[in-house]
Amino acid sequence: MDSQLGAPILESLPDRVRTELTDVDRLRAIWARHRQCQTLEARAAARRSLTHDRVQRWGGGPALADLLLVDPVEPHPPMTADHIAGLAGRVAEQAAASGTPESPLSAEQTRALAEAAIVPAHPVVRAAHVYAECARRLNELNGPPPGAPEGAPTRILPWVLASRVLQRADHPPLLPDPRTPAPPARVGPGEGGHFAELVTHFARLVTEALRAEIGWGPRLDPVIDAPVPPLSAVTRRRVLDYVRSRGAPVELILRALDPKARATVTSGDGTSGAGCGVAPRALLTPGATHWWTRLELEVGEVRLSLYVVVQDVGRPPSGVLAVTANARLTTPEGVQDVLEMSGSDSVTVMPSDCVDDRWPQVRDLVDEAVSRSMNALTRA
Repeated sequence: MDSQLGAPILESLPDRVRTELTDVDRLRAIWARHRQCQTLEARAAARRSLTHDRVQRWGGGPALADLLLVDPVEPHPPMTADHIAGLAGRVAEQAAASGTPESPLSAEQTRALAEAAIVPAHPVVRAAHVYAECARRLNELNGPPPGAPEGAPTRILPWVLASRVLQRADHPPLLPDPRTPAPPARVGPGEGGHFAELVTHFARLVTEALRAEIGWGPRLDPVIDAPVPPLSAVTRRRVLDYVRSRGAPVELILRALDPKARATVTSGDGTSGAGCGVAPRALLTPGATHWWTRLELEVGEVRLSLYVVVQDVGRPPSGVLAVTANARLTTPEGVQDVLEMSGSDSVTVMPSDCVDDRWPQVRDLVDEAVSRSMNALTRA
């Protein structure tokens, strides 16, 4: 893989970014094997459902979701200047209908974007390159992007082009995460560092998309008393031990607010009734085997239950694990979900990993989840 680009950066991408791209390639290989047992229609239905759900989350409609998708049955159209101009026209129609019209791209600009869409680089790097180039040219034409609803992308065309570049390279579409906006594309001093940040962000979105397509399917009941694979067993044990280590200091902090405050740690699996607090959306494969660790914080009449979940991804299990977190706050007024972790915040554990390979990321996930949970509890 050669991630060297003449524009927008001259130097090679940092090793940490190359590691992210290598992880994308490893997960994509598992994704490709998993798809072999699915019909083309099933794969298309999964992608369509996941794309429409994500677009709906940030306020878009079916027409916008269709812009991000390439028909898996028809040959993918080449990213020529004319094709890009057609896509830009469709985006402009939607922008005009929403009251945010923008100046059209010139023929010279669409030719430049067509060149950006075929640079010889890793598909994620190429997608980031065409995204940055498109965003830059739109900013030059129209000024800084207008405000957008929370979680929605400020401009659509860069996402459409990047998404289609990825699909032409047999990757899932690139879908904005409502809880983690893309870093801004910048020009000038430090541009290389900003581009590396953008590539990292896209790599994590693609990882999330690959994992989601592996996990998509109808809900099935969990298998009772199934043997636990060694990697799953070690990962859940280490998560449990680490959450326990966080429980004691958290309890001390809470007792400064209320001497009767408590922090309790319990654990179980998908067949345990106490695990009903695991949010359904936290499970990437409905009904998949999963193991949870719960940190329950109680202050007066307020209780917060934080779940850190280690789960199989795929049906049948692909060997990939995901570590996710969600929290539920219970007050006299009712129950609400309070932990808005993005899909790209969760951790993917590959079948060939050992737990040490991913532990720094898992530890950071738990620390961030505990921090956000404490904030939610003290504000309640």
